[in-house]
This record gives sequence, C-alpha cells and structure tokens, in this order.
Amino acid sequence: MLKKIAITVCAMLLGACGGSAVGWLIGRTIYYFLAELPNRNLSPEQFAIATFDKGFGVGLLTFFFLIPIGIAIGTGAGFWIGMREADDE
Repeated sequence: MLKKIAITVCAMLLGACGGSAVGWLIGRTIYYFLAELPNRNLSPEQFAIATFDKGFGVGLLTFFFLIPIGIAIGTGAGFWIGMREADDE
C-alpha cells in the first residue's frame, strides 16, 4: 500500500513540475513572438519602452493562468499515470 502511495505522489509531483515548466515555456514563447521578435532592431532603451506593456500582460497571463493550468493538468496526468502504474504491480 505504501508503495502505491509513493508511486502516485512522485508521479503527481513530477507532473506538477513538468506542467509548470510547460506553462512557463508557452508564456515565454508568446512573449517572444509578440514583443521581442517585432522589436529586435531597436536600441535597448526603445526596446524596453516598446515591450513593457506586452511583457507585463504576458507575464500576468503566464503567472496567473498558464503556469497554474500546467500544474493542474500535470498533477492530474501524474495521478492518472501513477495510479495505473501502481495497479500494474
């Protein structure tokens, strides 16, 4: 019984970490295509001014939506996989 619990908890933690990383990566990709790529030829001062509003919005989107959704989906997938693996043994 303890082995089943350990397998499930480890799978859930691994899923949560992986899901949060995927959420962050999606947010970073959105920021790159919306803010960095179109403004890559600007000077550093102009770049900071041009990308502030987009960067702030994408940062909020990433921190409050994408990462928590990734954690929830990753934890659910980890729970499902962990319960399946624990039942096989």
